[in-house]
Amino acid sequence: MRLYMEKVSNYPLAYKEVYVILKNMDEDAVKQIPKKFIEMLELNMDKDYEFTMDKNIDFEEKQLLQETKGILAYIFMNYWATQKQYERVMKVFNQDMLEEQKKQSYNPNNLFKNQKNKNKQEDIAKQKETQMIEYKKPNILVRIFGKIINLFKKR
Repeated sequence: MRLYMEKVSNYPLAYKEVYVILKNMDEDAVKQIPKKFIEMLELNMDKDYEFTMDKNIDFEEKQLLQETKGILAYIFMNYWATQKQYERVMKVFNQDMLEEQKKQSYNPNNLFKNQKNKNKQEDIAKQKETQMIEYKKPNILVRIFGKIINLFKKR
């Protein structure tokens, strides 16, 4: 629970970082972002958090929160990217996702875990197939009627 609370508390800080970054950007770029979105940042940001933009440091070298990077990526993809840029980013993203899935699927530490799970599932399926079925002998009346019907069928 504590880890979760720390992670959630980063968002107000990230909103402040994004807000300050947007305030230092070109006005035309900021106008492309809906006012409601910027108002949401301003309303939910941590106003006590001090974050300044040092224009002498390249943007890539700035120490930003992971959440800030995610919000900036969202803004770029939804408001600033051209169709070509969007497609290129999505292609890279999908390739990264495939690579991550491959790593998880073929991780040597997980290979035997998956095999154990498959074996357990197979064992359960076999147990269900081979469970004993209780055979009930038909009562006396059913047997008598069955014999009478068989006599009529033979004739």
